[in-house]
Amino acid sequence: MSKMVFGRYALIGLCIVLTALTSAQSPKRPSFAEPIPNATAAVGREAVLQCTIDNLDTYKVAWIKVDTETLLSYHTHVIPRDNRLKVTNSNSDRQWFLHIKNLDVSDRGFYMCQINTEPMISEKGYLDVTVPPSIVEEDTSTDITVDERSKVSMRCKAAGYPKPRVIWRREDGKEINLGPMGAQKSSVLRMEGEFLNMTQVTREDMGAYLCIASNGIPPSVSKRILLHVNFQPKIRVLNQMVGAALSSDVVLGCRLEASPRPLTSWIRNDGVILLNNKKYELTEEADSYRINMQLKIKNLEEKDFGHYKCVAKNTLGDKEGFVRLIGSSDVSKNDSPMKKGYGIPAPNSLRDESQSLSSEEKQLSSSKDGSILDTDTPKRKQNQHPTQGSQTDSSGLCQSRFSIPVQLAFLLAVLLFD
Repeated sequence: MSKMVFGRYALIGLCIVLTALTSAQSPKRPSFAEPIPNATAAVGREAVLQCTIDNLDTYKVAWIKVDTETLLSYHTHVIPRDNRLKVTNSNSDRQWFLHIKNLDVSDRGFYMCQINTEPMISEKGYLDVTVPPSIVEEDTSTDITVDERSKVSMRCKAAGYPKPRVIWRREDGKEINLGPMGAQKSSVLRMEGEFLNMTQVTREDMGAYLCIASNGIPPSVSKRILLHVNFQPKIRVLNQMVGAALSSDVVLGCRLEASPRPLTSWIRNDGVILLNNKKYELTEEADSYRINMQLKIKNLEEKDFGHYKCVAKNTLGDKEGFVRLIGSSDVSKNDSPMKKGYGIPAPNSLRDESQSLSSEEKQLSSSKDGSILDTDTPKRKQNQHPTQGSQTDSSGLCQSRFSIPVQLAFLLAVLLFD
């Protein structure tokens, strides 16, 4: 009986030893050492997803696109015939990498790293594919032409991922006039949004506007939109009356504003349209919608004196300005012919508008020899010169040109003869 009991316990002990030995020799199950890090890359670039595994042993690794349930690779073998995909691993088989080249938007989503254990285990990571901003031309405004005081709405449609931010500004750096807001006028340097709305444009709003789209993915992009504002001509004559001497040259001038650019001309009082020739020289200086018109009349004759008309005409209307040319000898203090705010004397070119419009400015006219005619002071006659042997000081008194010793000698001689 005792032998049987001993044998039974010996058998149990042997089973325990064999079980322990078997358990010690069986490999550990694979496990993921860490979550798959999410990855971000731009369209056209390469993205890499990393799967880190402990105790892989003889088990196999597969990569799967979750949303489409597409098997991309089995161990090192790529399943679809897509040369954009590649699988690599470290020497220890601990780290497995899925490479995706030339990324497309469709590559965005979750990817699964799976191990063929029983049951299978897996880990997921997200690939975000960004898209640099772009301007959607078919949904974006082109150059715009409107009449003055009209409403304007410009659109700049941008695409990209993340969604781009659109900023508007003027190319010249000036403020954007959004139009009247109640009793006040609203102006800003920058405006954000897909649309730029202006409730009442003026000629000052004419120019280039830039919409700039950015989303943090370089490069940013921009679109240039030209705003043309049409209005009928407006003429400002700098001097309504100009005096000049015979045989001199004189320049008459008009300043005008118009859009579209007008047809311009100078017309003499007898109705003759003046052209460039030996007698007349017509010039224009344009800056955006502003134009300076100049008429130079050479070698003045009596028949040249009279009225001249500057004319501007565009599709919205026409305007005239008048200048009277008179001989400089006809100008006196009492006449006060020069009217403030208008006209040009020669040989000077157009003066600064703020000077010509100043209420304190003296209206001047110059002749060919450069002398200045001040209409508030009588003109000194040409034959009024100091007599020889004397000069006039600031008080108008005459002084002898002789030196003091000569004067003393002269006085002594008079006394001796007396």
